[in-house]
Amino acid sequence: LVQVWGKGELVRSWCSVQESILINSRLGMDVTLAHPEGYDLDPQVIKWCEENAAAADSNFEIVHDLEEGYKDADIVYSRNWMTSSFYDDMDKHGVDAAKKLEIEKAAKHDDWITNSEWMSKTNDAFFTHCGPVDRNAEVTDEVCDSPKSIVYDVAEARLHVQKAVMALTMGVK
Repeated sequence: LVQVWGKGELVRSWCSVQESILINSRLGMDVTLAHPEGYDLDPQVIKWCEENAAAADSNFEIVHDLEEGYKDADIVYSRNWMTSSFYDDMDKHGVDAAKKLEIEKAAKHDDWITNSEWMSKTNDAFFTHCGPVDRNAEVTDEVCDSPKSIVYDVAEARLHVQKAVMALTMGVK
């Protein structure tokens, strides 16, 4: 699995990305986290991923090169996330200004979009995204709508999982 940062105008937190790399490394998947310099995640989460991979006899690596990230991947999971300086910028300049700064930073990474060229470097990988997809920023329409995209399957499964969690927490049997 390559968990790859994708440029976009949505300033997203680290939550879903960190959950993905934690769960997948714990399940024994080989995980590659690919992102531009400056988009590092929580160091403690990275440490846990490394420990998970070691315990599962799998690999966890971080790369800042797209070619290296996509190479031989079986699953491509694209997601945009903010830099670690977002909260400091928010404290100094306010939320709107901090978001604007993040969008400006992301705009400098035009090549960080999942497209058919990058997908051709993979091992005929599936493409996934937890949604909402920032189309033609994180991923091209061509990839998102391709037969190898499982975006809609993931969204459908999430609906049923959410209903089950609601039933369990509401005491429904």
